[in-house]
Amino acid sequence: MKDFFEALTSERKNTALPEEFNYFGKLIGSWKINYVESDNSRTIEGEWHFAWVLEGMAVQDVIILPGYEYGTSLRIYNPDTHTWDVAYGYTGKIIRLEARKQDEMIVLTYINDEKRKWVFVKIDDDKFHWQNVTVKDDGEWYINAQIHAERI
Repeated sequence: MKDFFEALTSERKNTALPEEFNYFGKLIGSWKINYVESDNSRTIEGEWHFAWVLEGMAVQDVIILPGYEYGTSLRIYNPDTHTWDVAYGYTGKIIRLEARKQDEMIVLTYINDEKRKWVFVKIDDDKFHWQNVTVKDDGEWYINAQIHAERI
């Protein structure tokens, strides 16, 4: 019988996951992050760790923002819709999202509120930029918070 961590984690992406939908593969690894709220009232230094899980058909992460929030996301590729079904949880809350590519961005839209989005604006090999946005009635994006990350 495999232990929990051996059964959960995967060495690599599953070959059944098409490369064109491998949105989160570049994130695998560990990152030093700066979380900045939109009004710049608070900047928190933390960590964000990503790994392949569930036979390489999913990516799980752990975000660590000391004194603010510890959370985890499970991103599972959906071959029927060619999207990623996402659940983010932290103490007392679970949020469901759906991830799609939009130009060069990965846009995760809340299932129960299409005006709320999490956006990976850009992912490079050694850095990425993430935003928590609300779409206003005029279509403009208001940035609630953002993260700038550098690979550890």
